[in-house]
Amino acid sequence: MPECTSADTRELGKNCRRSGVSATAGNYAYFFLYVPAGTARLVITSSGGTGNADLYYSAGSWATTSAYTQRSAGSGNDETLTVANPAAGYHYVSLYAAQAFSGASVQVEY
Repeated sequence: MPECTSADTRELGKNCRRSGVSATAGNYAYFFLYVPAGTARLVITSSGGTGNADLYYSAGSWATTSAYTQRSAGSGNDETLTVANPAAGYHYVSLYAAQAFSGASVQVEY
């Protein structure tokens, strides 16, 4: 999957990824994307690197451990979330460092 090309490194685009993501323990790497109307399914995946990043998603505001719509909090960095029929508009994704992590990737498919 190609790298996202927006100048804002927090922005995710259609069917692209951001690589080399890192955060220190207890902190976040934040991302956002714009979902067009009529999107049937949004798939968010994190993978690779070292440490333990948990994946958080929010439909309305920055995703945190206390404010999220969905989360995937397994061990390591391999996490996947699927959102059925997401509303048009901005959506928010974060990687929370349950342990410090580096070299991770986050990608979106829709």
